[in-house]
Amino acid sequence: MLVFQQIYLAYSEELYLLAYRCLKDQSLAKDLVQNLFAHLWENGATISGNVRHYLYRAITNRAINELKRRSRFVSEDVLQWETEKEGLQEMTDYLLLQKEMMRQVQALTPRCREIFLLSRVEGMEPAEIAAKLDITLNTVYFQLTMALKHLRTRLLDGKRLK
Repeated sequence: MLVFQQIYLAYSEELYLLAYRCLKDQSLAKDLVQNLFAHLWENGATISGNVRHYLYRAITNRAINELKRRSRFVSEDVLQWETEKEGLQEMTDYLLLQKEMMRQVQALTPRCREIFLLSRVEGMEPAEIAAKLDITLNTVYFQLTMALKHLRTRLLDGKRLK
């Protein structure tokens, strides 16, 4: 049980980010991850080989199945999964960056975090955010500027993008 718990803690957030990237639905992505771990627990699955690769493949397959079930049309981009080492490494790097970015977003003040998430995750325009939160447009722009400055500083460690 301890090993299962450690695997869950180590991979659940990365699997959620991967599922969310495919589905663009937070609750559905969370459900897929929970269902995957529930399935593994109930069936007492033994994983031979690379655990991360197995879990990534399993959550990707579940996301694809969900997309198929939803629309019966899935673009080839979503259906293709690069099993080459470079593709898996690229996906891992992306997920680790997303995980670190979400950790840094949690360090923002509550209002700044809320505005940033509404803008960057929910896709709302600054004017919509201002109206929703009953604040000025300048406050939205200021908070977004502060959030992006914080993230750039923390994620790039003072390095400049090339």
